Amino acid sequence: MSGRAWPPQELATLTVLSLALRRYRHDWLYSLCAVFSMVAFLTPMLTVLGIRDGVVGTMTRRLLENPRNMELSPSGNQSFRPEFFDGLRRHPDAAFLVPETRSISAAVNLAVRGRPSFDADLAATAPGDPILAMAGLAFPEGRDLAPGEIFVSEAVAEKLGLSAGSELTGRAGRRRGGAAESASLPMTVLGVVPGHAVAGYKVFCSLAFEEMVEDYRTGYGVPELGWEGPENPSPGRLFARFRLYSKDLDGVGRLRAHLLALDVETVTQAAQIELVKNLDRSFTVVFLALFAVVGGGAFASAASGSTDQVVKMRRSLAVLSLLGMGRPRLLFFTMSQASLTGALASMIASLLFLGLAAVLNTYFTGGFGGGEAVCSLAPWKLAAAGLLTTAFVTCASGCAYGSLAGIEPSEGMRDV
Repeated sequence: MSGRAWPPQELATLTVLSLALRRYRHDWLYSLCAVFSMVAFLTPMLTVLGIRDGVVGTMTRRLLENPRNMELSPSGNQSFRPEFFDGLRRHPDAAFLVPETRSISAAVNLAVRGRPSFDADLAATAPGDPILAMAGLAFPEGRDLAPGEIFVSEAVAEKLGLSAGSELTGRAGRRRGGAAESASLPMTVLGVVPGHAVAGYKVFCSLAFEEMVEDYRTGYGVPELGWEGPENPSPGRLFARFRLYSKDLDGVGRLRAHLLALDVETVTQAAQIELVKNLDRSFTVVFLALFAVVGGGAFASAASGSTDQVVKMRRSLAVLSLLGMGRPRLLFFTMSQASLTGALASMIASLLFLGLAAVLNTYFTGGFGGGEAVCSLAPWKLAAAGLLTTAFVTCASGCAYGSLAGIEPSEGMRDV
């Protein structure tokens, strides 16, 4: 059974590749030095990039995991019409928005039998609220909350011994005509929001219920709940506050600027977000500076090494040229050895980086939580770095083409 007959072009390429590998193995000391010179370049690059991804990535992830970092709220009570919120919801960076009533009216007294009652602040919520989503709490069947259906903060739950399904009584008080009045409503706890998501004594309810409490405390009646008082004559309601959340960290600044243009000053975590961005930019500058200095030296070293090899093998290459191998294949001879150098350097540098990253993550483990690292790189980034390094060294070897151009086949006659 006859073997495969290789076309002349493929056979010539395989011959050049085989000769290049043999030469690479023969000059093993030079090859080893070339590999470790590239390792010395690549390892610090991977380390700086790994620290950038680890530190900045961890800080960014912490910001993203806490929706309060993407929250914007007005500084103090103001007056906002419903039309204002309609326009704000259409902003491309707005992810969630809920209006709120005056803070002085947004309070309710909570009471459970056998425990002293106390006042808690109301916070309007709606389906899609990032705070509740962070706590893994969902609205019943995706609908809005009915009056009396609430989520409570962990502080409220601990003070009254509440849990999901607990029953309690909410009371709203007012003074009308010099006399103190109060109205009550049975409430059901649908869930408890953990302390890392919201601090203080908070009760999350529907906006409609918050409006009812405001109407009652202002002196009006709430027929839906049986709370007595005159009808509210105002045809439209003005809201004093709102909770707005951006889709991402970059959107916080754009939303803040948009609201400032509307003469609305907001409280945000923009300073903390900018700190992380500045840290990211600083690491990027350090990486680019190192790459420019160290990378320039590595490129020059690889280029000079390839040129020196061409000079040292000048007569051998002349013989190959005499046997019919043109300059493109002679260049392939040089570049294939450089590609092998880049591939081996990438593998060794990746192993060194993984070991160094493990040491750094162990040493600095005290400042990071579970699953967080001070130095880490995604596998695809390591693979990409290896491919780029191989291409980098291969391109550097192309500088030897000038030396190859001066090789004449006649120079190999004496060795034939």
